[in-house]
Amino acid sequence: MDEGADRLALRDADIICLGPAVWGVIHSVTHYTMQGMAEANRVVYVEPFGASLTLRNVARFQQRQREQKPVLEQIGERFWVYRPPAIGLPGISRLAAVSRINGRILAWLLRRVQQRLGLRNPILWSPLYNSGAVLRHFPARLKIFETVDFDAALARNARQRAMMLKLEAEACRAADLVFAVTDELAEPLRVHNPNMHVVYCAAAPEVFGRALLPETNVPEAIARLPKPVIGYLGGVDPWKIDVALLRHLAQSHPEWSIVLVGYVWFGFDAAVFADCRNIHLLGPQAYGDFPAFLKGMDVCIMPFPLNDTTLRGDALKLYEYLCGGKPVVSTSVPAARRLASVVRIADNKADFVTAVEAALTDPPEARAARLAAVRPHSWAARTRQKAAIIRAALDESPLSPTTGPRH
Repeated sequence: MDEGADRLALRDADIICLGPAVWGVIHSVTHYTMQGMAEANRVVYVEPFGASLTLRNVARFQQRQREQKPVLEQIGERFWVYRPPAIGLPGISRLAAVSRINGRILAWLLRRVQQRLGLRNPILWSPLYNSGAVLRHFPARLKIFETVDFDAALARNARQRAMMLKLEAEACRAADLVFAVTDELAEPLRVHNPNMHVVYCAAAPEVFGRALLPETNVPEAIARLPKPVIGYLGGVDPWKIDVALLRHLAQSHPEWSIVLVGYVWFGFDAAVFADCRNIHLLGPQAYGDFPAFLKGMDVCIMPFPLNDTTLRGDALKLYEYLCGGKPVVSTSVPAARRLASVVRIADNKADFVTAVEAALTDPPEARAARLAAVRPHSWAARTRQKAAIIRAALDESPLSPTTGPRH
């Protein structure tokens, strides 16, 4: 292979990225992408901005203490984390005007960060549906909006959903180019910005591939359970867990151990499994321990209900399961259908049980097929893909810091 093939096409650029969460709390598309971009560019990751009460509630939701003090901290050779002061207005989930005002304030704060670090004509990147104002008011060399989830699916009512869709459209129009992690997310947004590029999710093989190593020890929390272990790795939330399906799976095979590893998010009542003694919720674990938990699973599952979240989004866990060489059974969501050659897909509860039974009898050579199928889907490859798209956009139409927003 050519030595330059793995080089990023975008190099020596300055990138300011609006993070969806406090750095290190979750490993998201944005997290992996910015880590990759920082190999050849300077990156400032901006932690969530808003009102103090709002940020405190989010911290409680994520089961962590909120850091109070604003900070600009260098955590890598080319990587900084910025925690802005909590001076935003509350009520972003109720009023679109609040998001717009907060966006103006954040744009002002980011200009100060730019001056402090001496950033040269930076690229501004946002995965936040309500970031249209900051995209419009921060003078950037290139403005990128990336849609990674259908956020409006989480709206409490029709009014809030309409507001969220309107704000997302504003962010899309304010950007010079748009990334989407699936075709399903991209298609309805093309009307707002035709410069749309679909780049799927991926996995970190250097991390999840450790599930294949003999020296990786399975944690006692799984090792002590009766075999086989049917596993789920990731957040346990009401949008991605089909409770009836999991209960049916557990009751059909009470001798199986069904484990769910990850945060039990607000809105999910774990008591629904109280009478299923073979369902085990193991709670949040350190990211570095995920491969060990994955190694202890005999079959991995995506028991997704079919809703706006799962029918439009991608699934990081699918790529991570496959990086660990594990058989995968999923409901019929687009993420699974794209890798149908190595994923068993079930259309109903009975078929799901049958598919797991079949997966437990997979021959050893099937693992090689799974590893081959997931090999192109690394975060390194995705970052190179995005870098090439950005480089082409910059070369095709160089933008000055005074370039106005798209209307």
